[in-house]
Amino acid sequence: MRQSTRAAVVLSLVVYASARAQQPDGASVSTSHRAAAQSETSRRGNEDDALLARAAKLYYSTKTAGLTGFDCTIHPDWLSLIQSAENDSSVSDHSENVMLLKGVAVTLHARMNGASALDWVQPLNASKPLDQASAEMLDRMHKAAEQTLMGFMQFWTPFVDGSVVPPNAGGMEITHSSSGITLHVKQPDTEVTEVFSNELILQKFKVVTDGKTIDLAPSYDSTDAGLLVSRFAARIGPENATAAQAQEMHVEIYYQTIGDFPIPSRLNMEVVGTGIFNFKLDGCRVNPTT
Repeated sequence: MRQSTRAAVVLSLVVYASARAQQPDGASVSTSHRAAAQSETSRRGNEDDALLARAAKLYYSTKTAGLTGFDCTIHPDWLSLIQSAENDSSVSDHSENVMLLKGVAVTLHARMNGASALDWVQPLNASKPLDQASAEMLDRMHKAAEQTLMGFMQFWTPFVDGSVVPPNAGGMEITHSSSGITLHVKQPDTEVTEVFSNELILQKFKVVTDGKTIDLAPSYDSTDAGLLVSRFAARIGPENATAAQAQEMHVEIYYQTIGDFPIPSRLNMEVVGTGIFNFKLDGCRVNPTT
């Protein structure tokens, strides 16, 4: 996933912190009407703030828990990736490219502040240097693994650090219906819509910015630490794009507990039309707030 995608998601979260509702023009309304309107606005604002506070308490938050990041050894399922990307079922675990990739040491340095990185260390074999085709294949797979894992961190982080539930209702429109609650913020360069069920479960997170739409649909599992995102579908494309114009990604997340922090243990990811990217994470160390 491109860095601009992360920037769009982060920008949408900044809108929540910075936007403020416009006040009515004092010259056009009477003092009593203005006071009544301000009182009603204040009442609704207090109710909406309380609603958001209740929602925030339902979700696991790395920020509240004090997790700043983690480091894990990554074991990609290279066989599934090559078979799906090349649409070639004849590739096996003993194929040359798969064997070459299995020799690469991959480490994810996941950081909740957005500064994640991937280490890719290829084994050295002076007696058998890589030919050009093998070197190019390893470079392609390096880029594919890095883009996919960095893209995962960009999408996953807002759902586990508490960012998707705004701290207050300032600057946003909140509407209630029989089916749920919708939060909406519109700025000159960014529009954000969040849809919650009546039980305050986030069902949709949509950002429109810079001519691009990022549409995320998360699902959650209930844990002792709170609701924890376990899967999501992401669709990215030009504003008002058709399904064929948008890039679609499906992600399943399985967790392990390290030092009292739930972090991913396995990722099953499909970029529709591109390939299947499955990763196992082990040997993990967590980075708590000191």
